[in-house]
Amino acid sequence: MEEQQIKDFVHRVSSDDILRKELAQDPDGVIMREGFSPRVNQIVARLVPHLAFGGSSSSKPAGWWIA
Repeated sequence: MEEQQIKDFVHRVSSDDILRKELAQDPDGVIMREGFSPRVNQIVARLVPHLAFGGSSSSKPAGWWIA
């Protein structure tokens, strides 16, 4: 379940420019709003630099996170 939450969040961020910009400006607020478990919070927090500054959704899809 945690893995699916992470995948879903990464997909949303990679396809939503507004969410990505918000994540870049207030990562803690976005993560808190999502209501993740402490473990998922830690993982997502480590992904923030990759997610928030990964480019626009008009570029090629970011496939680096797909296992």
